[in-house]
Amino acid sequence: MESISQPILLVEDDRDLAANVEEYLARRGWAVHYAANGARALDWILTERFAAVILDHRLPGLSGMEICQKLRAGIAQQLPVLMLTAADSLEDRLAGFAAGVDDYLVKPFALAELEARLRALIRRAEGRPERGNTRLVFEDVEMDTALRDVRRAGQPLQLTRMGFAILEILLRRAPAIVTREEIERTLWGEELPGSDALRSHIFALRAALDRADWSPVLQTHRGVGYQLQKGAPAPQA
Repeated sequence: MESISQPILLVEDDRDLAANVEEYLARRGWAVHYAANGARALDWILTERFAAVILDHRLPGLSGMEICQKLRAGIAQQLPVLMLTAADSLEDRLAGFAAGVDDYLVKPFALAELEARLRALIRRAEGRPERGNTRLVFEDVEMDTALRDVRRAGQPLQLTRMGFAILEILLRRAPAIVTREEIERTLWGEELPGSDALRSHIFALRAALDRADWSPVLQTHRGVGYQLQKGAPAPQA
């Protein structure tokens, strides 16, 4: 097993579940810090540096969603967040992604999968070497990967972190079709998410990218993948 030194913050009010998670990750070499509520979690984040946060959706006081919104508002904008939840509806996941959640894990879950998700989030947050120009353009869609700025028709777009990552993949290959498998492996590595997370992220990206007053550019090829295409039809993700 590779050596792990990254500190992780676990925010979970279920003491038994928290103890199981903490014990498993500690045995695997992770340095786990624990908070039972949102106030304590924010205090930890303001005073310590973490590689990622495991955040329960339902917490006493501040909810997991409210904590994530505070992080993205400026406390820790780039901190990877893995949210634990008992609800896995599309609406719940879209709300979470809009708040800045990076990935979901539905209870009950396997501890090995939780660790795999953590590793994937941290690898992505650490970033990959920049390839070529930082400015990517397709039709009226523009992205500056260094400034993390995305615009369409000159207007700034508010994308989630995952939406930004997916759009960057598509822009670098446009107008070619990028397979679903390639996008998933670029985002999550070899440990793919069990739920249909990519579909939820595409849904949110399309909502920002293909507004009603703009012609669609994000094309879904069912059973194949996704493509940036001028005048593309806009089916469901």
